[in-house]
Amino acid sequence: MTAREGYRILKVSPRASWEEIRSRFRALVYACHPDRNPDNPEAAAQFRRVVEAYESIRAARARSRKRRQQYRQAEFKVKDDLFEEYFGISGTAPQACTSGPDFRYDLQISFMAAMQGLETTIQVPQVHACPHCNSTGQEPHYGSRTCPDCQGTGRRPLGPGMLRLRLACQRCQGLGQLLESPCRVCQGSGYQKTFRHYHLKIPPGTKDGTRLRFVGEGGRGFHNGPPGNLEVVISVEPHSFFTRKGNDLHCKLEISFAKAALGGTIRVPTLNGFRSVYVPPGTSSGKVLRFPGLGVPAGPGQAAGDQIVELVVTTPAGITPRQREILEEFRRLEQQELSFAAHE
Repeated sequence: MTAREGYRILKVSPRASWEEIRSRFRALVYACHPDRNPDNPEAAAQFRRVVEAYESIRAARARSRKRRQQYRQAEFKVKDDLFEEYFGISGTAPQACTSGPDFRYDLQISFMAAMQGLETTIQVPQVHACPHCNSTGQEPHYGSRTCPDCQGTGRRPLGPGMLRLRLACQRCQGLGQLLESPCRVCQGSGYQKTFRHYHLKIPPGTKDGTRLRFVGEGGRGFHNGPPGNLEVVISVEPHSFFTRKGNDLHCKLEISFAKAALGGTIRVPTLNGFRSVYVPPGTSSGKVLRFPGLGVPAGPGQAAGDQIVELVVTTPAGITPRQREILEEFRRLEQQELSFAAHE
């Protein structure tokens, strides 16, 4: 699926912000979730289309960001080369020690896991100096030879004349030297890709977008600078029944026409099972029930939220002959009472 189709399915503009797109995605996922539409066979297909549309837009925007970053880096590099080759000076100031880049790990968890808390372990890829070659990229006890293309300078002239551009040598990748025997462990790169495990304790009531920081677990610093940090960004999946608003949980519960008219006990789903509550006779659609303390669990220095239930009175689509007979009698009595009231 293309990004253009994704925007059309989500019904958002290509110029919409990411927050607008994600908000629209959550609303559609909630509306067409198969658990909420058990009698609609098209709901599952629509649910999949919405998810595919969201993923296509996210992938397209990620590629766009990467292209812009590569363009800026290439433009900066060309300007630096021109300064150095034509005027004998570098276009950049001497580099001071700077911290390494921050790494990001996206973790998606279920809504119930965010509410109840979770302990899990993640694997984060990392790059380390190869211990076999000590980051030289070459087998121990082997040397290197001067690159014949650039004569050890790491750059090759491009074009005639004295003021000619000198670009990085493609054969030696600007190193000026060729490895006689590349390291068999890292294949000459000087680095190894490994995985590090991190144990996470996600507290109850965690919000979507929460960040967990591991100081010093990011990329290596430059010129002896400190390493960067690792940030774990938590994404909470939408729930088919509950919707979080602040620390309150909102939901809609359907009750039958008979239950609303005559009153009775209903069972309300909560984070910790079901709770029974009595609704009085004559309950109308839209009535709100509040359960203090049954919303989002309390965090440090906070109070637990409430669960807010909106009752929706449903009308049966199909009725039995006996039910029709009773409803007809109910309508007859209702009209009779209205007639008596009009004559009084």
